[in-house]
Amino acid sequence: MNLETDYALFMHRALKPTLPVHFFTIVLNGEPFIRYHEHMFQRLPFEWHWHIVEGVAQLTHDTAWSVATGGNVPQSFHANGRSIDGTSAYIDDIADRFPNNVTVYRKKPGHFWDGKIEMVRAPLANLNEDCLLWQLDSDELWNPRQIIAMRSAFLADPSRTAAWFWCNYYVGPQLGISTRNNYAQNPNQEWLRVWNYKPGMIWHAHEPPILLKAYHNAGNVQFRDMGRENPFSHAETESLGAVFDHLSYVLESQLAFKESYYGLKGALNQWRRLQETQHSAGDESGSLRDFLSWVTDDTQYRSVRALGWKPIAAYDQSAKCWTWNLR
Repeated sequence: MNLETDYALFMHRALKPTLPVHFFTIVLNGEPFIRYHEHMFQRLPFEWHWHIVEGVAQLTHDTAWSVATGGNVPQSFHANGRSIDGTSAYIDDIADRFPNNVTVYRKKPGHFWDGKIEMVRAPLANLNEDCLLWQLDSDELWNPRQIIAMRSAFLADPSRTAAWFWCNYYVGPQLGISTRNNYAQNPNQEWLRVWNYKPGMIWHAHEPPILLKAYHNAGNVQFRDMGRENPFSHAETESLGAVFDHLSYVLESQLAFKESYYGLKGALNQWRRLQETQHSAGDESGSLRDFLSWVTDDTQYRSVRALGWKPIAAYDQSAKCWTWNLR
């Protein structure tokens, strides 16, 4: 136990409130990291539900910008609009094992979602209670005490409307971003992940996420962005230990998909050069823009070891599989 966990559990036991947490994940080919989350869920001492929205999102609305850079969705990345890496089978399996906790949303075979915005809107019809609404990407890993601590913080201050977070952003299995206020660590848009949800709220956008609440004023309807209304700041959530692991640039398959979907020409080869250079030279730091052409600022990286991170996910070379450290 540590002070953060002790405090969170004390609040939970003392208040004994009903505040379920509804997680939502939009996913296509989420292996292997999507398998981690159920282990975390089972350690939560309160009601939770996982809404999984699977399939191909067309390059419309929030991600329409990538069309201009050559973004596309090759047939090789999906089968009739579904995952091809085992994610679909895993989703079916976990839905069977947790019928009261998991809801799956899919289009008919061969049909695509009208952008990611349609995907995140899909679960709203089933959100008929006050709850914490938690965006949980398949490659974003949280430990149980972080979830517990954040729920307790919202219970202690119900006026808070959302929460912003820092993350440990991996740019390789053993490399991470070491600076802030730059690429992937821009506090003006990253990382808004939790909302104090009330039925009737609506998604206006997904990238960046904008959840709106309607207010009636003198016969007029006005909308307020819950992420900007009265959120927990990055500093506040970090003080609770709520800094998650973001494994967005860890696997070759991730880079291959980004190269096609976002039109990042040469992304996979650039990322490979970063990994190979660091491995051969033994360097532990550098400028990310020297390797990734779409990074234009002075974002720095270092080895995970030098950063002192304790990864939730680790690859077991002998067993040839990923293992989870729930801390």
